Amino acid sequence: MNKSISSVRPRRGISKELWYLLMLAPLLVFVVLIAIYPLGFSMIISLFKYRLTDPNQTKTFIGLANYIRAFSDPVILKAIKTTLVFVAGTVSLELILGLGLALLLSAETTLMHIIRSFLLIPMALPSLVVGLVWKSLYNADFGVIPFYLKALGIDVGSGPLGELSTAMPAVILIDVWQWTPLIMVLFLAGLKSMPTEPFEAALVDGASRFQRFVYLTLPLLKPTFLIALLMRTMQSFKVFDIIYATTAGGPGSATTVLNFQIYTVGMTFFDMGYAAALANILLAVVATLAIIYVMVLERQQA
Repeated sequence: MNKSISSVRPRRGISKELWYLLMLAPLLVFVVLIAIYPLGFSMIISLFKYRLTDPNQTKTFIGLANYIRAFSDPVILKAIKTTLVFVAGTVSLELILGLGLALLLSAETTLMHIIRSFLLIPMALPSLVVGLVWKSLYNADFGVIPFYLKALGIDVGSGPLGELSTAMPAVILIDVWQWTPLIMVLFLAGLKSMPTEPFEAALVDGASRFQRFVYLTLPLLKPTFLIALLMRTMQSFKVFDIIYATTAGGPGSATTVLNFQIYTVGMTFFDMGYAAALANILLAVVATLAIIYVMVLERQQA
């Protein structure tokens, strides 16, 4: 018989608070080892000059020098700008397309259930696999996409991923293809949870479908919209797998996002202190955005 934690009686001589703490101890140990300790180590190591290639493994305390260096490094500033472009492109397209698909496939029919199931397949695939598949599709010599572009008389050059003008849009398209189904699911849940009374009243009053969408559907979907915006913004800021599998930050630095630059600094140049500082900056940006979104969401609900 299942029992909640509150229904389990503590043993004699042990206070209720201590009993609950003992029951939660394994989870607390797991959180400390998996989350808190690595985060604390990253915060500490970012204050040192530390390279893995140093034979003596010397750690020299330099304070906030790594953070100051980050905000004066043109390579990092360019990576931040590229990250913002990627986030803006992917999140905006995914929200628009996800809402459109949710409205189009909201009917509860067998056909719609089958279509929605197929649309969820990209979301279930690992991002690294998705990147490798799309890299083959974009290949200038044998890729399907350049083949049809050439048939239309369009010069593809080195392929969509090999040109400065098309590399970022091509990478954005991959992310949109994979994660738009997630936004569709969220909006579908929001549509199914909306009350029917306002729509029935609007229909009686003679409101058109467009008016019902603008004045009823969109306002009622605001909480869902904010949740979808928060989830995809956080995930887009942390993008790495797709960039690594397709362009490796190229051509040049056209697709070098901040997360990939952190990988390059840490795992190519082995400058672990600087890499930790960059990772903490990315964490601070994502955490700030999350706090802002949560505050806005709470204000909407209030």
